[in-house]
Amino acid sequence: MAEQGNAAEYMALLEAYKGQLESLEQQSNYLQALINEYTKARITIEELNKRENNAEILVPIGGGAFVPAASQDTSKVILAEGADIFIERSVDEAIEVLNKRIEDLQNSLGKLDDMARQIQERSQEISDTLQNMFKGNE
Repeated sequence: MAEQGNAAEYMALLEAYKGQLESLEQQSNYLQALINEYTKARITIEELNKRENNAEILVPIGGGAFVPAASQDTSKVILAEGADIFIERSVDEAIEVLNKRIEDLQNSLGKLDDMARQIQERSQEISDTLQNMFKGNE
């Protein structure tokens, strides 16, 4: 009878781990989307810096729509710093900030991956234990 109680606890633990893994996957997807966004911004800044002032560009406004525009001053970039605060920076500074943000996000993503790996390993151990318990009951 005690084995049935342990089995129920193990099954509940496996369900909890499954929920944690799903949550970690969502967080990982969010971080990866941010990394992609910052990478695109960095590439765009680098490409705009190569162009002359008043070069024609297309500005994305969402939904796959673009507005033609002329770049006035490609030597400065305005970056969001959070809490509705924006700071004007040189191209080099902006690229440095974006690279730092990308690096920080990649580190966080690595930590999430490590956590997921540990949970998966623990889940496998519990699954193995449950299989052994059920084999012993046969």
